[in-house]
Amino acid sequence: MRRFLPLLLLASLPLSAQSAIVSVIRQPKATAAEFTTPVTEIELKNPGDLSRIHIGVGLGLRHWDDGSNAFRFIADANANVHATFLAFGAVAEVPSGDGAYIGPRLRVGWMFHPNWAISVEGEHLEKPFASGLTPRRRSNLGLALTARF
Repeated sequence: MRRFLPLLLLASLPLSAQSAIVSVIRQPKATAAEFTTPVTEIELKNPGDLSRIHIGVGLGLRHWDDGSNAFRFIADANANVHATFLAFGAVAEVPSGDGAYIGPRLRVGWMFHPNWAISVEGEHLEKPFASGLTPRRRSNLGLALTARF
């Protein structure tokens, strides 16, 4: 055990440079909040320019205006280049009392601070194993505020 303790302490050093991402999304019929922890993060600094690539996984919750809720599992990759924020992710959403929906999402926006972005989000979720009579798709557009901590 004495051999592994220094290795564990040294292995956690790169995580101190990585940062979590919190997003709040407002869609026409719902509000969502997400928390993403990094798997890896790359930061490139040029004179007067900062570029960052973040790949992470996380959890979220969507609250529909009619009162129902859904848990969300997220795999996300985003990049900040100059003042542009781009993100692509995969979402699995599990509403209460219903089957899971899965699909991609895309965000394009503006970095108004090195740690804050506002973006337009589009997602298309489908229920892969549903019968022909139930709703199988959920497509949404929304406005997302993203903060890096």
